[in-house]
Amino acid sequence: MKKLIFLLCIMPFCVKSQVNKKINALFLGNSYTYVNDLPLLTSQLALANGDTLVYDSNTPGGYTLQNHFMDVTTNAKINASAWKYVIVQAQSQEPSFSPTQVFSQTLPYARKLDSLIKHNNNCTKTVFYETWGRKNGDASNCGSYPPVCTYLGMQDRLKQSYKKFADTCNAVMSPVGEAFRRSIALNPTLELYQPDESHPSLEGSYLAACVFYEVLFQKSVLSNTFVSTINTGTASFLQQVAHTVVNDSLAIWNLGKNLPWADFPYQTSGLNCQFISNSPNMLNKWYFGDAAISVQANPSHFYTSSGTYTVSHVVTHACKKDSVSKVVAITTSGINSNSKNVSLHVYPNPCKDIITLEETGNFENSNSIIEITNSLGQLVYKKPFSKTIHTKNFESGLYLLKIYNSSTTLNSQFIKSE
Repeated sequence: MKKLIFLLCIMPFCVKSQVNKKINALFLGNSYTYVNDLPLLTSQLALANGDTLVYDSNTPGGYTLQNHFMDVTTNAKINASAWKYVIVQAQSQEPSFSPTQVFSQTLPYARKLDSLIKHNNNCTKTVFYETWGRKNGDASNCGSYPPVCTYLGMQDRLKQSYKKFADTCNAVMSPVGEAFRRSIALNPTLELYQPDESHPSLEGSYLAACVFYEVLFQKSVLSNTFVSTINTGTASFLQQVAHTVVNDSLAIWNLGKNLPWADFPYQTSGLNCQFISNSPNMLNKWYFGDAAISVQANPSHFYTSSGTYTVSHVVTHACKKDSVSKVVAITTSGINSNSKNVSLHVYPNPCKDIITLEETGNFENSNSIIEITNSLGQLVYKKPFSKTIHTKNFESGLYLLKIYNSSTTLNSQFIKSE
């Protein structure tokens, strides 16, 4: 994917994209996927927004991850196509058991299924379908494992286990259970369960489909015209719940994680320019605009003369590639950072525990505010101006820094390293 440097969406996962998409997906689960035909609901949401979901499924009642791994039909369906996504749902109770039991009995089969999927097509993305806690907890296992005695206790364990599955397999987590949690908290009278207090009502399955549409198509479900037979107001509420849950915690669900994203801050000093990759742990390739090339993650390049150079950055990881180009002005004097008139320096860059700010020119910082947002666009720091900022507790990645007062705004970027 090639990018222009003035794109407003700076993330590898951007749910506001309006490009029509056609994807194929395989659903492997049990009755939680089969009831109300979750794949069909998801495809109807896609169709209403101009997208197409081609899907297949295998959803025998009560199936565990081990059952799917050993099932002839599951294996045949995995190998039947070069799927973009394979959705994997465990039996509703097994991920809620104790961590010791889950790690010994369930996680190994999550890994084995992911291996089967990758063996068929290394470009397929495994998506673990996080289900929901039972309405009043798991009475059948409450005596032996008290955390599942309540809905919230069971939901917490499901979230922890599915997160472990996704992280271990370098996969995505589809947070349907967390959407149930938010819906129940905001509107406890809206019934997401069938009378058995386990399987989803149509509203519960519609909420799950909204989550899956956002996760699979990386687009917003808001204002989608497909509402099935659900009240329009209820459908709008469920769409908002799904959208909020998915987009509030993209990093937790691994959405956009491990995808190449070509972007780079840079700093020039005379004829030398230091480039910093936004994806340093992937395969980087740089074209400096003067016939020189580098495959270093964060190269320093010396230009032989002043001028403007179009620098292209290409990042590759597994089956994905991304690129971006920027025009860099090289002069024999002064320091330049992403613009012709530099007003702000951030160093060291990349940083670990602390960054120092240095402004050039006339800038009144006594009444200024510093804001720092992460690459998800989330505000992580907002305080009055200070020359030093402690970044020890920041997660690794790219950050955008803004200093502003009533008359001036300064912008910069920095990388927090491991």
